[in-house]
Amino acid sequence: MLREQIRRQPAKPRARTADEMTKQRRQKRQVGSREDSHSWRSAFAIAIAALVLLGACQGGEQNGLAGGAAASLPPFKPVASVHQLMHDVVYPNAEIVWESVGTIITYEGTEEIYPRNDQEWEAVERSALTLTEAGNLLMIEGRAKDTGDWMERARALIDAASVALEAARNKDAAAVFDSGEGIYYACEGCHERYRYDDDPSTMR
Repeated sequence: MLREQIRRQPAKPRARTADEMTKQRRQKRQVGSREDSHSWRSAFAIAIAALVLLGACQGGEQNGLAGGAAASLPPFKPVASVHQLMHDVVYPNAEIVWESVGTIITYEGTEEIYPRNDQEWEAVERSALTLTEAGNLLMIEGRAKDTGDWMERARALIDAASVALEAARNKDAAAVFDSGEGIYYACEGCHERYRYDDDPSTMR
């Protein structure tokens, strides 16, 4: 009977050593770290997804606003006629470029003409720049006579005046002189195609 009671008594827990206790604490920390890492990655993924969705929504709104703003922009509204543009913009600025460099020969001798200081060079540069932009003004809807020859001749003016502009910026008198020929032929090419024969001052 005593023997049976002894068997039925639960065994007392064995005292753990210091190494075993340390090992157990490490295992608990590892499990906790894995759970924390998993939770952190899940939260990070959710945050990234939210940011992407927010950016897509904002991008759509901005594109919609930009599209609406572009649609609401007024078209070009030319004020000057082609004749006025030629008379008040193209011709006077072409004259400045043409007359800025040259040679005058008289009985008294030869006089070389070219810009003498920065202010005079800047004046030539401004006129050449105005001529290049005048070509763009001629291509605006409302002034352009067609989408073929007219556009080609307007671009020819831009190209010729750009050569004069670069020469003026480099203060190269010889190059400015040579560029005058290109500007002249760009203008004459347009005049021959679009002027009325009976009235050279009128454009078609």
